[in-house]
Amino acid sequence: MKFKIAVSTLFLFGGVLVFPSSNVAAQCRLCADSPETASAAARSGEAELPLRIEITANLDFSRLALLNRAGGEVDLDPQSRQRRISGGITDLGGLSLHGEGRLTGEPGRIVRVNLPERITLSAPNGSTANLVKLDTDLPAQPRLDSDGRLTFSFGGKLRVNGNASGQFRGRIAITADYE
Repeated sequence: MKFKIAVSTLFLFGGVLVFPSSNVAAQCRLCADSPETASAAARSGEAELPLRIEITANLDFSRLALLNRAGGEVDLDPQSRQRRISGGITDLGGLSLHGEGRLTGEPGRIVRVNLPERITLSAPNGSTANLVKLDTDLPAQPRLDSDGRLTFSFGGKLRVNGNASGQFRGRIAITADYE
């Protein structure tokens, strides 16, 4: 049973995840400013620069095969850039890649990047796999540099059970906010 897996913030098409070429706004447009933020912006006479996320590289688990019904896991670690395969999964070759993103906003600001705990991926044939333990290589208090930029890598653990097969799709909602 052969299957291809690639994951991104949008869709997986034929083993390749497609990201928008334009920046995606990271702040909630329906949320009101806190009184502190609103009054600070009013005092300074300047509006806060919006924080934006751009995905610059897709998360891709490459080509894999499920050897038995027990399933297995593939872990892409954003810190070490290592891929670890365990259980009843084997590598069919190809290049696996951790995802990469870039934040842009107000220079020097501390930010918070949020990743979901679990994403269910599905194939057209109804098979599913789970992406869990998503993580980044960001420090505990990530900060935009003097140009208002911050790049980061992200990865996670793909869990496949049973007789799953196919080309999987999924969405990863990566959000970012100023602290």
